[in-house]
Amino acid sequence: MKKFEAQRKQQKEQKLSEVLDSETLMRFAYVPFVVAQLAWDYADTIVDVASMLKLHPTKKLCRAVRELKRQYDRVRDEFTNYAHRDSEIDNMYVFEDGVSDLFSLYLKNIEFDLKSEYPDLGEDNRNYLLAIYQCHIVLQCIYRYAEMQKVKIEKIVGHQIGDVLPKELRRLDILVMAFVGDKPISAKFDAQQKTYAQCLANRMTLIELNDKDKPEGAEQ
Repeated sequence: MKKFEAQRKQQKEQKLSEVLDSETLMRFAYVPFVVAQLAWDYADTIVDVASMLKLHPTKKLCRAVRELKRQYDRVRDEFTNYAHRDSEIDNMYVFEDGVSDLFSLYLKNIEFDLKSEYPDLGEDNRNYLLAIYQCHIVLQCIYRYAEMQKVKIEKIVGHQIGDVLPKELRRLDILVMAFVGDKPISAKFDAQQKTYAQCLANRMTLIELNDKDKPEGAEQ
């Protein structure tokens, strides 16, 4: 019995790179981190704008985001090198260009919602909230995409697998949404965000990356 359990454990721990074809592995273990670069980029913008607007209540949040990014980078350093990270950044722009139509529609609609909810809100503070919700929707699409890929991979390998996303990336959304403060979007638009997140996640499944930037391996 113990021998059987040991064999089953060994099978579960078999590297996915030994089971999956390169395209499937890339979709599972590389694409989420391409889009994660975009989320961190937007998170940096939130911190910069909060500092520019001198929003003193957000100081601790800004420090927390910076520390979380350092932790995330340390985790990623165990699995990647400079060339790999550069390829993620290059393909981040490929993805951003590919979803610009969705982003434009989302931002226009959320701006309209914010104007309706807070007609006296200044343009700078409204743009600050737009940056927050832009980061939020990207993170939500990454979470949805990762779950979609996880289900797909588990069907292929025949057993459950761990979460491909580091806990630091999942914690980021909690911090990002804390920046909203007392100016949340309407409940109606909040519900609509699920549709936007799913649309973006679907686009992630179709992303065409620069061939020269694709890493030869994307093991996690």
